[in-house]
Amino acid sequence: MQLYVLILNKIECMTTIIHELMDAGIHGATVYDSMGVVQYVGHDMTEPPAIFGSLRRYLHPDNGTNKTIVILLEDSQVDGVRSIVNQVTGGLDRPDVGIAFTVPVSSVDGYVKKKA
Repeated sequence: MQLYVLILNKIECMTTIIHELMDAGIHGATVYDSMGVVQYVGHDMTEPPAIFGSLRRYLHPDNGTNKTIVILLEDSQVDGVRSIVNQVTGGLDRPDVGIAFTVPVSSVDGYVKKKA
């Protein structure tokens, strides 16, 4: 099993990604709002260091939040999810779209595998 994590800067793609995943039989994902450290330092600190406040304006002047999705996947599902995400977003290899990674999962409690 793998834990797939997508941190999406291009948040307008999230709804389509979710629909495409559901159409592919991928369910049980968790989506939450997230924020990069530069946005956090410039946004939520009383007195951010001057350099971080300035960087925030240049890196993401209008976009302070991201969307993060986590999905527990069977190894065989990972390539399909990666394909969906790259198709919908236009490719994570483009600047400011997002980043995705997987983490091997050695044990799980509360996961019920659906029968085919």
